[in-house]
Amino acid sequence: MTGSGFQRPGFQRSGWSGESAAGETWGGLSMAEMLSLPLEQRQLMVWLIRQPTVTLADIAQQLGTTEAEAQQRIAPLLTQGYVQALSPAEGEGWDEDRFPTGGSPMQYRARILSLQRAGRREDGPATATAAPLAVMLSGASLVTPGGTVTLSVTVTNKGDTSAIIDVFLEDLPASLYAWVSSTQERLALGPDQSREAIFTFLVPATAMAGYYTYALVVDSPQHYPSSPPQRFEQRIQVLPAAEDGDQASDPTFFLLPPTRAASPNRLAPGDTLELQVVVHNRGQRVDRFRLRCLDLPPEWLTITYPQGFQAVGLSLMEQYLDLNPNDQGTILVLLTVPLNTLAGSYVGTLQLQSENQPDLTLLDLLYLDILPVYQVNLSFRTLVSRVQNQPGQYMVQASNQGNTPRTIQFQALPLDGGNLCTFTLDPPELILAPQQTQTTQLTVQPQPRRKRPWVGGGRVINFAVEAQDVDNHPLPEIPMQGFLLWESRPWWQVLPLVLLAIGSLAAGLWLLWWLFLRPPAPLQVVRLAPADPQYSEANDDAVRLDFQISQPRRLQRLELVGQSPEGTITSGPMVYDFSQGLPPDLEPFCTLSRVLLTCRAVLTDARQPGQYQFTLTAFPSPGRGRLSPHSLDSALITVDPFPQPEILAFTPSQPIYPEAPPSAQPVANGNGDNANNPQPVPYGIRLNWAIANPQRVAALQLVGRDPEGTVVFPPIQIDLRQGLPEPLQEFCRLEAVLVCENLQTGVRQAGRYIFELTVIPMDGPADPPITLATAPILIEARPPQILNFLVNGQPMQPKYTVPLAPGQPPPQLVVSWQVEANPGTTVTLLPVPGNVPPQGSLPLPLSTETSSTVITLQVTNRDGKQVQRSFTLATVALPPPTVPSGGGATASGASGNGDDGAAAAAAAAAAAAVGKPGDPLTTPRLSSPNGLSPSELPPQFE
Repeated sequence: MTGSGFQRPGFQRSGWSGESAAGETWGGLSMAEMLSLPLEQRQLMVWLIRQPTVTLADIAQQLGTTEAEAQQRIAPLLTQGYVQALSPAEGEGWDEDRFPTGGSPMQYRARILSLQRAGRREDGPATATAAPLAVMLSGASLVTPGGTVTLSVTVTNKGDTSAIIDVFLEDLPASLYAWVSSTQERLALGPDQSREAIFTFLVPATAMAGYYTYALVVDSPQHYPSSPPQRFEQRIQVLPAAEDGDQASDPTFFLLPPTRAASPNRLAPGDTLELQVVVHNRGQRVDRFRLRCLDLPPEWLTITYPQGFQAVGLSLMEQYLDLNPNDQGTILVLLTVPLNTLAGSYVGTLQLQSENQPDLTLLDLLYLDILPVYQVNLSFRTLVSRVQNQPGQYMVQASNQGNTPRTIQFQALPLDGGNLCTFTLDPPELILAPQQTQTTQLTVQPQPRRKRPWVGGGRVINFAVEAQDVDNHPLPEIPMQGFLLWESRPWWQVLPLVLLAIGSLAAGLWLLWWLFLRPPAPLQVVRLAPADPQYSEANDDAVRLDFQISQPRRLQRLELVGQSPEGTITSGPMVYDFSQGLPPDLEPFCTLSRVLLTCRAVLTDARQPGQYQFTLTAFPSPGRGRLSPHSLDSALITVDPFPQPEILAFTPSQPIYPEAPPSAQPVANGNGDNANNPQPVPYGIRLNWAIANPQRVAALQLVGRDPEGTVVFPPIQIDLRQGLPEPLQEFCRLEAVLVCENLQTGVRQAGRYIFELTVIPMDGPADPPITLATAPILIEARPPQILNFLVNGQPMQPKYTVPLAPGQPPPQLVVSWQVEANPGTTVTLLPVPGNVPPQGSLPLPLSTETSSTVITLQVTNRDGKQVQRSFTLATVALPPPTVPSGGGATASGASGNGDDGAAAAAAAAAAAAVGKPGDPLTTPRLSSPNGLSPSELPPQFE
């Protein structure tokens, strides 16, 4: 006994705790309670019902969470008694070697209450008789807090031996352990003796109102081991505590029309029931009432309260009912049963809440009986019908569209009589839950082999499959008939010639009787139907017909004509002449017997898509008796047209592309302005597309436009009628779907583009073209790049200082540059002359005075991104050199003032340096940021 500490020696619970002796499933969750659960708990319960026992790790894996979260999910179901926790030894398939004692996980299983047990009255006596023990239960199950519930169990030993009977309680909720003093009793009974075991539940005054379920088990494993234990589900209903004092002023309500357990409201799925809840406010104050339904799903009920009026002509939809003292009001309840509701009994609890007395509980029960819907769809399909030695294969599919479980048995019967085939159904019985579809396989084995046809087109064996509901519920009357063509033997197995002569003599005698003695029989077209239920122009199907003609010996010719629903002849007429016997055109399809001509899959010329109705007319041959032609029309037969092509996807290989560089790109200098990239960069827009049904595509048309609609990629047309063109074979593969990847368009210039792909169907004007456009595709402009910036043919330095000697012309400085010439690129040389070409050179004029100028080369692309290089050009005007008058002065200067001598030497050196104006310029190193270093004077010309 789970959780009670009582366990009988040698008793295994895994095989009986969920079933009674009759095989009925017991438990604690009814179908109505299942529907009232939240969606997550309902899905978890559906999965638990299909498992024998599971561990907490299995639940966590199913929910995709951790074991701690799984424990929180299953805790409410354990509290309500819908899930039962088992000790490790009680679970199914327990392996002590795998989980030693103390290290095994707890196991769980669902507790489901069957429809038969759910509808039983819980408060009356119940009797169950299962030899050799008879058990009678008595006692009330309704109690108020502070009351007592007594369960009396009378056990009678109807066996022929004395026995010890165990009577104990099981599956007790945690709250019931404190209410009952003893959970087990043991009775010793002789044959035909009876004793009574009494279990008393003392309900405390603080008990919560609600239902408490448990189980009573009666068993004698020692003396009646072959008799299964008897299990009885019990329930205690604790009513709300009664109010003390005078309740004459408490509000009341009643339901119109009232419902009782013995006469519930009978509704079919989809029906609507209108109920009125009449509320009487017997108090001395204005009160406000609200109505709730606790047990039925919220989507079943629509509660409408009376409208209030805030002002003249303004109505308000209130969510409550306001009543004055001693006043009555009506709440309208509209109950709509969903179409997918399972059949069975449902009980809903209506609760009326008072705003003045929130602790007052007013309840009423709503009893519903959902009527069953019996709807099963059956279909018969032929898999293999033309056999030699192997069996024929067929399939029967059953789909339960009702709201009750169905058990359907199938039986295959021959229609031609005899015992030529063995019919095997696997499985022969289908158990269908609501909204479930299952199939059974039928195997038809011809036997014995000696009865196989020797010559001719084979033997046609007709049979039918009959379906029968075990509970005699209605089934659709759909004929499920099939045939098996048992092909004839090879020619070398024909009987000896002597047997052929005897057969010919017998045939001649029979022919004399047929021609002169047999009474004439009418010639009729018995059956005319399509061989297949569906045809398609894509499969190059032509309509094939099955027909049967009675008395074919009197047939002169057959005429087959196909017409459209408007009466226009669309096929035939096809005439088959039987004056010389079976026509050669029909030999592969027909078998001729004495009384019946059976033709299967006769080919017609109806291939074009559309609807056809065929008329088969049989013309009799002249002879004894007067026979008139007989005609029979078929049902409408549809030939589906070719499936139309469809653009499944049309996208660029990437949403953003870089702009391609100019075709002629010089090598960059050592400044790093344009370092070569050894890896090739994919430039230009590339497209991907996938087109279904490419065999119906005549051509593809591709065009590219900018966002303003201007064509930037001229339309090209790809003809697919002769297969995939050679230029596309590198990028495309043509199979069931035409897939093209990384198809180059050649569009490389920066900007935004939209490409359109148009599919031209094979039928031309009959089918309109299909067009799909891509999202805007962006080609980003290349960043501006300076390839080189030279001064006098040398790499540019940050600063140049040019000394200007008096009387000498300034040296010449030539600036040359080269930038990447991308479309839309602007090159500017500042401060003058401004805009310049992407490649060129320009001499710089130098000021004759001391000055400083910043020379800047600025490059801007079409997107406004800039890059610039600059250097500082400074000119320094030197003072005129001092020329000595004689040697005495030189000597005097040298001996007198050392500073004047140094200045003279510097001036002489500067004059010598200025004499070379055409030499390259070098950049001196700066020794002081605020002045010229000695290396800057004189100018550094070579």
